[in-house]
Amino acid sequence: MGEFKGTGVNGVLLLNRLLLAGCFLPAAIGRIANISGFAATLTMKGVPYGDVVATLIVLAEVFGPLALVLGLAPRLSASALIAALVVTTGTLHRFWEYGGLTRQAEQAVFLSHLGVLAGLLFYALTGPGAWSWQAWWSGFGGQAKPAKGKKRQPSRPRSPKPRPAPVRQVVDEDEMADAA
Repeated sequence: MGEFKGTGVNGVLLLNRLLLAGCFLPAAIGRIANISGFAATLTMKGVPYGDVVATLIVLAEVFGPLALVLGLAPRLSASALIAALVVTTGTLHRFWEYGGLTRQAEQAVFLSHLGVLAGLLFYALTGPGAWSWQAWWSGFGGQAKPAKGKKRQPSRPRSPKPRPAPVRQVVDEDEMADAA
């Protein structure tokens, strides 16, 4: 992102990416260790194709944080993590179905997941910043370099070309009389 040239802004964006990755990694490690149990939990909660959904969620929760840390494909990685977060939060942390202390615990987890969702939306909107793989790949300027040998065309002409005036035919009145 070219407009984020300040060290402070890029530091905050890097910190945002690292903290968001830290939110997903503990759950991802636990789910990798017992992916069949996670699939069974999703199936018991009514998710169709629980094993496929569990595999997709684990893939998103493992590779998404890696993409976050490196700053790769911000919109794609944020979208995959948002989808995984919505599925897991909506199926596993339905606090309104519980009572007492369980309800309070599930509500706290649900609300914390909403905070992580807000962070992912912020990341998808702002991008990874200058301290990322994406910025390094595009040359730290935020704009892709034009290919060699091709002239870059301006998006619009600098000065509009004048258009010729429409040609009007002058008809003599005598010719009109002869035609009638």
